[in-house]
Amino acid sequence: MSKGFFEDLHIDEVTKQMLLGVIEKKQEWERLKKHSLILQLVAFGGFTAFFIYVLLGLLIPSGTWTAFVQAFFGKTAHLYMLLLLLTSYWIALHNKRKCDKAEEEFHSLRCEIIQKSADLWKEEQQWKERHKLFERMKKEYDINLYYENS
Repeated sequence: MSKGFFEDLHIDEVTKQMLLGVIEKKQEWERLKKHSLILQLVAFGGFTAFFIYVLLGLLIPSGTWTAFVQAFFGKTAHLYMLLLLLTSYWIALHNKRKCDKAEEEFHSLRCEIIQKSADLWKEEQQWKERHKLFERMKKEYDINLYYENS
């Protein structure tokens, strides 16, 4: 964030810290959301590739379930690959939970700012000019401070 972001708005230190906090929460949530999507795609791609391999490389050529089970468990690499895929799935789920928590924290802090607007912008001039800050926050950080349900 640029140093002069709050300079011409004449806001107090508490408000400034709350706004910096909501910006940090938004950036953390965006970062986790991106990582979560990548991890989910990797896990899905891995499962898909392994399923195709098992189907075309083991199940169809085997002919019977007994031969398939023997072929699958006959190589420990299959079990390691399955373990690796399950681990990648677990990591994707874990990261998704962290992403959801970060989103909840961001929205909670954003709503707190909205609810405390009257206390944060006490002076009449500040209250009249707060829309400039709200516009900047929306434009630069995609943070809506007008309504709670956005």
